[in-house]
Amino acid sequence: MTLEVSRIGMTAGTPVSSWRSVLVYGLGLSGVAASRALSDRNVRVVAVDGRPAGDLPPGAGELLRTERVDELLSEEGAELPAGLDAIVLSPGVPPDRPLLRAARSARVPILAEVELAWRLLEAEASPTVVGVTGSNGKSTTTALTGALLEAAGYPVEVCGNIGTPLCARVDGPPGRVFVVELSSFQLEAIDRFRPRAAALLNISPDHLDRYANVSEYAAAKARIFGRQAAGDVAVVNADDGEARRWSGGRDGAPAAVRRRFFSRLRRVEDGCYLDRDRVIEAGPEFRRELFRLDDLALDGLHNLENAMAAALLAAAVGADPSHFAPALRGFEGLPHRMRLVGTVGGVRYYNDSKATNPAATMKALAGFGEGSVHLILGGRAKDEGAAFAELASVAGARAAAVYLIGEAAPVIASVLGGAAECRPCGTLERAVEAASAAASEGQAVLLSPACASFDQFEDFADRGRRFEEQVRALATAGREGGHG
Repeated sequence: MTLEVSRIGMTAGTPVSSWRSVLVYGLGLSGVAASRALSDRNVRVVAVDGRPAGDLPPGAGELLRTERVDELLSEEGAELPAGLDAIVLSPGVPPDRPLLRAARSARVPILAEVELAWRLLEAEASPTVVGVTGSNGKSTTTALTGALLEAAGYPVEVCGNIGTPLCARVDGPPGRVFVVELSSFQLEAIDRFRPRAAALLNISPDHLDRYANVSEYAAAKARIFGRQAAGDVAVVNADDGEARRWSGGRDGAPAAVRRRFFSRLRRVEDGCYLDRDRVIEAGPEFRRELFRLDDLALDGLHNLENAMAAALLAAAVGADPSHFAPALRGFEGLPHRMRLVGTVGGVRYYNDSKATNPAATMKALAGFGEGSVHLILGGRAKDEGAAFAELASVAGARAAAVYLIGEAAPVIASVLGGAAECRPCGTLERAVEAASAAASEGQAVLLSPACASFDQFEDFADRGRRFEEQVRALATAGREGGHG
């Protein structure tokens, strides 16, 4: 699929206050939030969703019962309604749907839900928005940034792709800072959205079932910087060549934007870097300590990078860095993101179910010693086996064995087989049983699947919960004498 990203976000110049009729495409979380925000402003909402009304999530059902949605259309055979001021596009909807092609032909503006939210915020005041994107680490960095700002005394709304749509937070007191996680899908259809500080954490192959190539995917990510201007800050991972490349030049941050880099491998002149056990912030005329390694409550080198990005983002909107170390010490992380579930028989069990691509799994493995990990991989791959080639060498060095589950197991085995011992298990339950039986004291069992979850689970959270349930069962059996 070729997205022609530059055309997707063709958006309206007229203010939202003048709109009378809007089509909301998709009644998931963001579509429900957009519908509520529009209907609260007396805008007629027409919704499109391929699911029957009875199969819609509870929030959507409530909208229909309270008549906030004027009409619900099925995707199949639906015609573009007349008189639309705009279409608000939910991130999960592919941009090549017939109705969207018809909208572009009719020059009906298409907006992401976050773009609509920006227009609503912009109409009331000059909003302070911090945006976070990247292939991996978005949610943790978003939550960390919110925690650092909150510790420094700022009223914060943490929202976006992390769970609560930005549209659901636009109404409220002035002076809030909005920290927004942004996926490539959301960024495809923004136009005026302007974060005061924006981070591009990394770029690695992902969502190649939607994008024609990595460059098209990266171009969507780089849109986070497109509307920034003088006084704004772009935060970029200096250790990621693709992130550096896409953050500058024609597709990245405008020349007037201050680019600040974070690095755990080298000194930077403007940003922050790791100096032995300290993270140092550097600017044109200063250097100061932001925090120390032992302030981090989270495991993994990737979480050090996330904390560095969060510190630069928080500092960009004026937060006093003296608050950062205590906030980091109290931050325990997010569910299903490299969380220590427990220790059973001297073996540590980590839930990293949110790792849905090989690059995320490689970052998780980087924090472990050689041959110390029993790694559970598999699910539904987002592309063919090429993305696993780089993972093979890392898994070969770090993993004592790899336990394969789900649809992608044969593909992963064919790529990793020469580098690591692969054990086909089929299901997560059998993989945990096999890994638990093989692991010895001092080693770890890591669920970091490098794949989507939809072949066997509702989502990555369901997969993570099932893993944690098994670990708790192992712990109970251990206390009763049934496990080592």
